[in-house]
Amino acid sequence: MPLDEEALGVTRRQVLNRGIVATFALTLTGFGAACVAMLWPSLSGGFGSKIRVGKFDDIMEEIADKKEPFYLGAGRVYISPYPEDAVNNAKGVQAYSAVLEGYEQGVVALYQKCPHLGCRVPWCKTSQWYECPCHGSQYNRVGEKKGGPAPRGMDRFAATVENGIVVVDTSTVIPGPPIGTNTTGQESEGPHCIGAVSDH
Repeated sequence: MPLDEEALGVTRRQVLNRGIVATFALTLTGFGAACVAMLWPSLSGGFGSKIRVGKFDDIMEEIADKKEPFYLGAGRVYISPYPEDAVNNAKGVQAYSAVLEGYEQGVVALYQKCPHLGCRVPWCKTSQWYECPCHGSQYNRVGEKKGGPAPRGMDRFAATVENGIVVVDTSTVIPGPPIGTNTTGQESEGPHCIGAVSDH
């Protein structure tokens, strides 16, 4: 016996209505989950949390071999050695109070962004300085400003060596040291990658 066309019309309408409601509910659920995931603190060890970078000895050996800082993209951080003979100089810099423990353990963790306008600051192998390609700001090996328009040295993160492992806390960006800070005395060791720019 053929189905009543009127009954079929109601069934089709109900299926369509339920399909629309289900699609709308799934879309809202997905959007809500994405918002929560974006706002929830990262527990996986990525940027915005404490990151176990690697063994201190291995990192320092790689830095010495390559003659450049160790870069960890997941943390947006450069790891450089902090000279033991410069620690006393750093103790007199107020901006270093939150990072002094790492310095005493021989490590500094520098945020990759230039404090001028936020460009990523690459390492210049010839000068042995960080040199910003956007506006020419220059920083020594430990991120202290040496030239250009940046308002301070490179920002940094608290870093420690725990059981031989370098751990960087990227949850808090610590403003870099004021202009004129030079705890290590490290000058340019060769030609600059970016032309020198005077302070303005």
